[in-house]
Amino acid sequence: MKSDLLLAAPLRVGNKILKNRMVMPPMETRLSNQDGSATKEMCDYYAERARGGVAMIIVENTFVDDRVSRSSLVSSGLYNEHMVASKYRLAEAIRQNGAVAIIQLSHGGRQANAYATGKTPAAPSAIPSQSVQRMPYALTKEEILEIEDAFVQAARRAQAAGFDGVEIHGAHGYLISSFLSPYSNKREDEYGGSEENRGRFAREIVQKVRRQVGRDFIVGFRINGDDYIDGGLTIEQSSNFIRSIEDEIDYVNVSAAMYESMEMQIAPLYLPQNVIIHLAQQMKQAVRIPVIGVGSLNAQLGEAALRDGKADLIAFGRSLIADPQMPNKILAGKEEEIRPCCRGNEGCISLFFRGCPIRCEVNPRCGREAEYPTTPACEPKKVVVVGGGVAGMEAARLAAEKGHSVTLFEASEELGGHFVEGTCPSFKQEGREFLAWQKRMLAKSGADVRLNTQATPEMIADLHADAVIVAVGSHYAQPPIAGIEKAMLPDEALRSPEHVGDTVCVIGGGLIGCETALALAEQGKSITIIEMRDGLVIEDEGISQGVVRAQVRQRGITVHLNTQVHSIGNGVFASDTDGNEITVIADTVIAATGLTAKDDLAASFEGTAPRVYRIGDCVKGRKIFECTSEAWHAVYDLEK
Repeated sequence: MKSDLLLAAPLRVGNKILKNRMVMPPMETRLSNQDGSATKEMCDYYAERARGGVAMIIVENTFVDDRVSRSSLVSSGLYNEHMVASKYRLAEAIRQNGAVAIIQLSHGGRQANAYATGKTPAAPSAIPSQSVQRMPYALTKEEILEIEDAFVQAARRAQAAGFDGVEIHGAHGYLISSFLSPYSNKREDEYGGSEENRGRFAREIVQKVRRQVGRDFIVGFRINGDDYIDGGLTIEQSSNFIRSIEDEIDYVNVSAAMYESMEMQIAPLYLPQNVIIHLAQQMKQAVRIPVIGVGSLNAQLGEAALRDGKADLIAFGRSLIADPQMPNKILAGKEEEIRPCCRGNEGCISLFFRGCPIRCEVNPRCGREAEYPTTPACEPKKVVVVGGGVAGMEAARLAAEKGHSVTLFEASEELGGHFVEGTCPSFKQEGREFLAWQKRMLAKSGADVRLNTQATPEMIADLHADAVIVAVGSHYAQPPIAGIEKAMLPDEALRSPEHVGDTVCVIGGGLIGCETALALAEQGKSITIIEMRDGLVIEDEGISQGVVRAQVRQRGITVHLNTQVHSIGNGVFASDTDGNEITVIADTVIAATGLTAKDDLAASFEGTAPRVYRIGDCVKGRKIFECTSEAWHAVYDLEK
């Protein structure tokens, strides 16, 4: 163990001594039953993270009553006695695997999903969330007191279920947060107006919960250090409130933002890491209790935050979704083996608003721990993988780690496929880290990797493999546009930006086109994007989509939507849906019009083995999420 790490140091929180400084923050999994009770999948998910070495797990947003407290689809609930049994199994799964078990109690308030309860949401004032766009009703004093009691009863049930403590959710724009924030609380009674009055609801909940559970039960509080919205809560106001209750709570968990500013809460790859840790630092300077810091942190950033005195505990969120064994690997000095989160938000966040179960773009086992056991294959097979992009590497690595004999053929001199150029932009650092991780772990797996080798059906057939996994990828699409051969492709533009002129027209405003445009704009080039659809990066998840569009505006990139390119000559000639002719004069034209599967090449390998799987871009242009998911499905299907 690396004993010099502050991340490895124990710390007392309430009546517990945490074995290290690593915490799993509450993140909704959508693994509950419809009524809010815990499923086996949910227990397996949290047990896996507990086994990974984290000291304390804070179970996700859990609603406290059966009226309007439920905030989202497939939420965790603790609103009646029938919830206790399944939550007992959940607490048991966490504690028996070595972690302190805390459960977060919450009320959705003005941000409640319309389909969560089917009822009008409740709030301190009748001010709608700009994101949810539902008009809430203002709670009466009698209703406020009833909700306070619901938190108390939920805390009692958590204690009965065997949890070590509760965290009161006062962040992210939900009900308690909306009472604390001057942005959403315009009341004129004793629950609104001054800082003291706006904090009364939260303070009464904390005081009543503490009286109910006693001193030998952890009570934490999560708060926004900043709402990141004009007129919202500030770190000074948050610190003042926590000082008013710190004798009643055992820790404070400092986060930020609400639905209207969610990019600061769950920063996508286009924003820097470590964007809100300064809020924890300011809180730590104001209070005596332990402070949890969070915000796109990895092992290095977490350790640095502790050494710099910015926090007492570090919450690793998406990092623990990507690699549950992260704490154990940190403690063992094996940080190079940690599977890095790409912050693409695919699976963890993209499925949230649809109420679909949690998944991860780099860890397909997430939420399917029992379906994808880590045990070796019962009958090792001879497996050939054709293609060394993201999908092919993942299939080869996993198959070799499961005990199969694996040979991977890659026609080029480099592994990674389109992800190589896709990770060239400065903002794709985590993508580069994932690609490097894949290469390291593939080399360690023992798979036989053959670069500069163009596999043929005859070659594959001669190997007498039990299975062939075809991952030959795709090429950039060349639409039927006159003069398209004059356009540069994104791979050259990204790998060799010195070949790109000062003025650039990018045809295509999808993910590839926008990332290429942003990367070149960073180098001072003047960019125009032409997109035939009515929006940019339509295929991206919502938070990332909003950030990309904002950065396109901030970079001064000209955008023509609903515009079709007709030809490329001494300019790019196009017309919009209103019939307006548009001409763009540029030094360089880049055709970022999508990916076309190498279907004929992929099809040529059919019949070369008893089992043939086709995965990744050679099925259809894919994101990492689909590439890794299909790779895992193929490898585990070998055992059926």
